Amino acid sequence: MPEVTNMTRQLRWGVAGVGMISHDFLTAMASLPADQHKVIAIAGKDLDRVHRFATLHKIPTAYEGYEAMAHDTSVEIVFVSVLNMQHYEISKLMLENGKHVLCEKPIGMTYKQTKALVDLARERKLFLLEGMWSRFFPAYDALDKHISAGGLGDIYHINIQFGVEITDLERNLMKDLGGGAVLDLGIYMLQFLQFVYKEPPTDIVCAGHLSKVGVDESISCVLKYSDGRTATIAAHTRATMTNRAEITGTKGSIAMDYFWCPTVLHLSAANITEWTLPKGKYRFHFHNSAGLSYQIQECWDCINKDLLESPKMSLDESVLLAKLMDTMRTQVGVLNTATW
Repeated sequence: MPEVTNMTRQLRWGVAGVGMISHDFLTAMASLPADQHKVIAIAGKDLDRVHRFATLHKIPTAYEGYEAMAHDTSVEIVFVSVLNMQHYEISKLMLENGKHVLCEKPIGMTYKQTKALVDLARERKLFLLEGMWSRFFPAYDALDKHISAGGLGDIYHINIQFGVEITDLERNLMKDLGGGAVLDLGIYMLQFLQFVYKEPPTDIVCAGHLSKVGVDESISCVLKYSDGRTATIAAHTRATMTNRAEITGTKGSIAMDYFWCPTVLHLSAANITEWTLPKGKYRFHFHNSAGLSYQIQECWDCINKDLLESPKMSLDESVLLAKLMDTMRTQVGVLNTATW
């Protein structure tokens, strides 16, 4: 039998959660090299649903609940895709049992939860990544190179709108489930600002509306940065918005549609690049979900290089985003009921 080298290592995945994102994740993974990725276990609270997932995606082991998978020594890395308010608990369980973790965003409901997970991963010397899949799209790499080369000159303003009608989602109907405009949509806008400006804001002022049950349905913020730079962001869960990020610099501007999962970068009329996403065996639930494959491959690349975090989405950045979201949610009046 040939010796297994780093170049041929196969990551043995477990999946915690059997929702729509887990389906898209598994469908996207199937487009990647089988000698690098293999899902060997899936877990969830509803065993019948877990078995249906396992059958559809040809996963050999199905667990009811998450403890058994946490103790399965054959699982190396776990994709955590449960409700927002369970991210901390399940990620902590997996880290405490020696698993690397890729967790859907946000990895914690609060700054304290996020910081605790980051500290635990670093203490245990395990790989941890918040699932900010946007960062791993090739369009982000190309945008970063264009900005770094001075293509936009000095950037002074960024404007982002992100509105999707998701008030019917269960987590937006019940406050304790951890939904809302900030955690579901605002985090994408904040990471984009951080990606471009590469430093936190010096001030942030927000206003928004809460639903009858206290979930933030909308939020608008003005952010102030050093050296005369600003940003405006707006998110809504009751209306569809432009869903575009606009960057304005002294040498021009760029508008990026679907900024959280872009497949086109329009730098000028003569400079348009488009990337084709891989095809999935099954239908995806969400827009451009095939792009989850970029994030999955980032995990393999990092672990193969013995990295404990991704240089494209650092753990310190996850902590910063959590702190900013705490500020936003406090300003619009969302009570922080998360326990940890």
